[in-house]
Amino acid sequence: MGDSNMEGLTAIFKSWSVHTVAAVGFLYVYLKVFRRVTHKSGRRPPGPPSLPLIGHLHHLVSGFPHHTLAKIAEKYGPIMWLELGAVSVVVVSSSDIAREILKTQDHIFASRPSTVIGDFVFDKGQDLDLRRELLMETMSTAFEEGHANRYISFVDMMNELFMSITTRMLFRRGAGAIKTHNQDFIKTMIEISSSDFFFIEDFFPLLKPLDLSGRIKKLKMAAEKYYDIMESIIDNRLKEKTNSKSYNEEDFLDVLLAMSDFPRDQIKYLLLDIIIAGTETTSETVVWAMTELLRHPNIMERLQSELDAVIGKERLVEEADLQKLEYLQAVVKETLRLHPVGVLGIPHFSREATKVAGYDIPANTRVILNLYAIGRDPKVWENPLKFDPSRFLNSSINVKGQHYEVLPFGSGRRRCPGMNLALVSVPYNLAQLVHACSISLPEGLTHLDVDVEEKFQMTVGRQNPLNVLITRRLPLDVYRKVGMNVIGQ
Repeated sequence: MGDSNMEGLTAIFKSWSVHTVAAVGFLYVYLKVFRRVTHKSGRRPPGPPSLPLIGHLHHLVSGFPHHTLAKIAEKYGPIMWLELGAVSVVVVSSSDIAREILKTQDHIFASRPSTVIGDFVFDKGQDLDLRRELLMETMSTAFEEGHANRYISFVDMMNELFMSITTRMLFRRGAGAIKTHNQDFIKTMIEISSSDFFFIEDFFPLLKPLDLSGRIKKLKMAAEKYYDIMESIIDNRLKEKTNSKSYNEEDFLDVLLAMSDFPRDQIKYLLLDIIIAGTETTSETVVWAMTELLRHPNIMERLQSELDAVIGKERLVEEADLQKLEYLQAVVKETLRLHPVGVLGIPHFSREATKVAGYDIPANTRVILNLYAIGRDPKVWENPLKFDPSRFLNSSINVKGQHYEVLPFGSGRRRCPGMNLALVSVPYNLAQLVHACSISLPEGLTHLDVDVEEKFQMTVGRQNPLNVLITRRLPLDVYRKVGMNVIGQ
């Protein structure tokens, strides 16, 4: 659940008042009665022994929930029943059962449960020239640092790049408005995206109004700031449309505003979904891909060889090249298999009672898909912990939700809205970086020193910095042809 949730749990216990103790006492009695009833109602999935009041929360308050759940599943099987505080949860760790939930019974499990993150953040045509322009700006800056023999943070570089790409794609006309709020906007997005996936209050709904740790208030303030900025951008856009006789739709916001049946609040929710998917998800995926390439120099060399063979060294990668780059696509798929940044997806919710894998699932039960465990299932994947892109060569498996062995974007009617953006942005930007740049580790470090320690938040990224030296790999005139001001001979 992460350190901040551990702190949240500690804060709750330290700050309990008499009223809180009474409420929790009532909750404890309620849970004993409720669980006694549900224990007798059908054949539930197996699960570990639980503790009074907190159920199985003690398994999740330290370390990484996706690791812990995968470990428990090794003993209790691919479908488990957990009591997390006052909430009953089914955890799925196999592709077969994921298929049953997301495809066969999609109509039952398409709903999302109410969560702290969901309450404030999520909702109950690609621009190649723009991507290219911003990537060239990023590489130019990196080359300047590399020419001066200065190392840069690859993580920070990717975060800034994808934030720029996503916001300018959505708000091309409103770029000035975003720029006006730039520091506030970036700070706000960081606050939202760095929030924990779980809040203690999600499992003890009676405690939600108390917000004893103060974390709900912090998230709410960040979300409200985001919505205020979006409101300003939308108002300005509508005024522009009203006052202009020759207004032409240019960006995604224009398209949404042209849909008269699309409520303004829904527009703001959807845009936030796409910003997080287009920035955090895409950025973290490219970072994990580069992490693995730096850890495996032979794979980096093979990818560069493919790029040189298909593209040559006299031009940069074009989007039309991507489908010809089979090994590049395999590298991206293998990265998404081994490092899905949304490791537990977004929880589903059963609208009615049903059976899954022969077990009874009551109505109003939350379902969590452990995408981390599914992608590392030894029954499906040979050497599942090994980074091996060649497993996807000559394979029909894709990552769009039709194949349940790897589900980085989910599946069904609640699939990630940023999937199409990510499936172009990740391979395009990774290909450009590997083809046009020589990327090396700080002096004295080797590929054996590159770690894969994780940081669990709304998305799972690297825990430690990834500092690299970036220099040009192609002839100087290749960069200058596209307007890059590159230093060198």
